Amino acid sequence: MSYKETQELATLPVQIEALEKEQGEIAATLALPETYQNPERLREMQARADTVSTSLTKAYGRWESLEEKAAALAADS
Repeated sequence: MSYKETQELATLPVQIEALEKEQGEIAATLALPETYQNPERLREMQARADTVSTSLTKAYGRWESLEEKAAALAADS
């Protein structure tokens, strides 16, 4: 693995944790009745929820890919 990939693999868990935390905060905000009283705020929160969900899916995929690559290289050694 390249140095960049090794560093990325090391930082992905922190990024994933931050995205999961944000996803939880968004879900909590969307659970509040007052969120639905402000249509603009609701749209913003739903859009952010979609963005975070997409980012989280990509981060998990990348993490899995790098883990597999690291495991394959370790097995070859």
